[in-house]
Amino acid sequence: MRRIAGVAFMGALFFASPAIADEQDDLSREGDEIEQVIPPVIVNGQVDPNAAEPLNLQEIEITTLTPADRFMNATTPLVVALMFGSVGLVVYTLATQGKGDS
Repeated sequence: MRRIAGVAFMGALFFASPAIADEQDDLSREGDEIEQVIPPVIVNGQVDPNAAEPLNLQEIEITTLTPADRFMNATTPLVVALMFGSVGLVVYTLATQGKGDS
């Protein structure tokens, strides 16, 4: 008998928990709008004033590039230019050395 009462009590708590949680919600709801107060963020004992500001969605850039991909995209033209410069110097050196032998 105690087992059945315990199971019934646990079931009642399980199904009643969303209603209890909804009653304890202290956010003011007006229609679809939810007002939230964002407190200042404290990191290592210091208050970060920029952390409490809302995000500007126009500044967010969604990309699949990692920082390593961005580095490679930035340095690839430099590496190619250095390679062509090195090959050009080798060709110039071989051309000038060939002229001196004859």
